[in-house]
Amino acid sequence: MPQLKIHIRRSTVGDGLPVAWVELDGFLDASTVLSFDNTLQLLHREGQGAVVLDFRAVLYANSSAIGAILNYRNLLLQEGRELALMHLSPQVRTTLDLLGLSAVLPCLANKAAVVEYLTSAPPGKAAPPPAPEGAAAPSPAAGLVSRPAAVAVAKRHILMIAPEENRFTDILKMRLLVPRGRFEIVASCSEALHRFDEVDPDLIILEDPMKGSEDFLWAVKTEKGKSVVPVIKLYWTGTDIETRREFKIWEDDFLLEPFEVMELFALSEAELRRFPEDRKVLLHLAHFEFRTRKANIARAGELAASLLGKSGLAAAGVAAMSAAFAEAVENAARHAHGYAPEKRIDVTFLLDREKVAITVSDEGPGFDFAPHLERARQQPPVPPERLQQSRGGLGKLGIPLMARCVDQLEYLGSGNSVRLTKRLR
Repeated sequence: MPQLKIHIRRSTVGDGLPVAWVELDGFLDASTVLSFDNTLQLLHREGQGAVVLDFRAVLYANSSAIGAILNYRNLLLQEGRELALMHLSPQVRTTLDLLGLSAVLPCLANKAAVVEYLTSAPPGKAAPPPAPEGAAAPSPAAGLVSRPAAVAVAKRHILMIAPEENRFTDILKMRLLVPRGRFEIVASCSEALHRFDEVDPDLIILEDPMKGSEDFLWAVKTEKGKSVVPVIKLYWTGTDIETRREFKIWEDDFLLEPFEVMELFALSEAELRRFPEDRKVLLHLAHFEFRTRKANIARAGELAASLLGKSGLAAAGVAAMSAAFAEAVENAARHAHGYAPEKRIDVTFLLDREKVAITVSDEGPGFDFAPHLERARQQPPVPPERLQQSRGGLGKLGIPLMARCVDQLEYLGSGNSVRLTKRLR
């Protein structure tokens, strides 16, 4: 799902002018523009200095976001403050050009140009700089490049599963197809599975209303090798994604209509850039989640056992990891969720050429895990004093059990995520 990360740094330039450097990473679209606007309003309430928006890692910006920026700059200028943009990708600059705003908003090539612009004249008095010529383009990992400068690939095979070919599919094909590449549209999920090996896709675009779309996703993401192929799922207007989360294997990205076609272009290009690197190191990648119900917990255990059975671990290793996974899920269900059925447990399964790692996350508040990890590493499997029941139960053996089943046991964040890692050899 498109996301936006925002990081703010503060410094002074020139003769002490305060500047807030706002680093943006991701998408500026309908789903993120509200949080973006909230950040701008927070900086406005601070009431001092200039604001610089760094677009180095922005994959896409829609008209609503650009409008918010324009309104915000006008607000700052009324207070004698300035706003500037830097490191714009060709995609974002094209949006500004189409809206006729390139000559209105100051768009600078880099930090040095921003500093010179801010210190050369009072806010709003310096002429907006022309489009930088010869400026270094953002790296492929940083933002979406224009079509002529797209990542050079020997082939790019895209498989789209859609009920029919229409204007929308034609536009996607024209935009994403490259020389020596293929853009193939199939009309059913069963045909897509049948043609998968022949097409050898680098990206799959799946229209959700297709019959069997969830089964297709399950088949791809649970099979070693195929699972690393990125899947973008397009949900129709009104789709209740929440109801899907009873037990769901996730696609890599999704868009919910209405969305702008440029968002899909940006997501597709981002996945196509990522996939070759992932393919070098990853053998299997699956992400699933489920609500805290006994039937779902049992199903998750069966799925994990199936994934581990394909991992290359020896039988003893599969048994050990399965036991650790079952304990991690039970801890999440019992201790973090209190078996509240509406709460979800999230699982990521990752296999590379050296190890298998499973991360189990819950929606609980976390806990102080450090003392438990320390005891688990120092004590024998079951301390003698624990062999006798105390107040009616043993308990507190989950972390020692997991620690002895895996090569590395890690708790992340506040303790509501645990990562289980076992080496293949």
